[in-house]
Amino acid sequence: MSKSKNKVPFKTRLLAFAIPLVVGLVAAVVFKYYVITPVHIPNQFMEPTLKKGSTAYFNRWFRAKQLGIGDVVLVHSPLDPDSVLIARIVGKPGDTIYVQKRMVFRNGTLLDPASFPESSSNDIPMIPPGKTESDDMPKVTVPEKSFFLLADNRELGVDSRTLGVIQESHVIATLW
Repeated sequence: MSKSKNKVPFKTRLLAFAIPLVVGLVAAVVFKYYVITPVHIPNQFMEPTLKKGSTAYFNRWFRAKQLGIGDVVLVHSPLDPDSVLIARIVGKPGDTIYVQKRMVFRNGTLLDPASFPESSSNDIPMIPPGKTESDDMPKVTVPEKSFFLLADNRELGVDSRTLGVIQESHVIATLW
């Protein structure tokens, strides 16, 4: 009986293990930071949709033309490019948006409250600075390549009512 064992060299076994491992790690990092972006929710601006302290995943592969009314997006703040905001699209180019008695109107039509969740409590113990009991806003026409965004928690949220319309180029990702 002959004992002819085909020994595979250590270097070949190491490469057979290391190459798929490195390729997998690189693919995971690229996917995490260039396709899907995890975002920690630091505030209550989007409650009840996104809870404070949770993590939301945003898709960076999107086309601005595909964005629609009601989509939640991650955008660069027009005031500070290092800051990001999360808000819901309520107006696209050419739309006229206004707020009367906390009700949002798009092109003269009341937006369906079921499509745009509000915080479970409308009882505001103390009105935040800069807000009023009615929280009215005059009519704004959204220019080309821009969006009008509102936070779900309008009492606390920072959105287009204070920042103005958001340029299409400031949109980073859409909620997965």
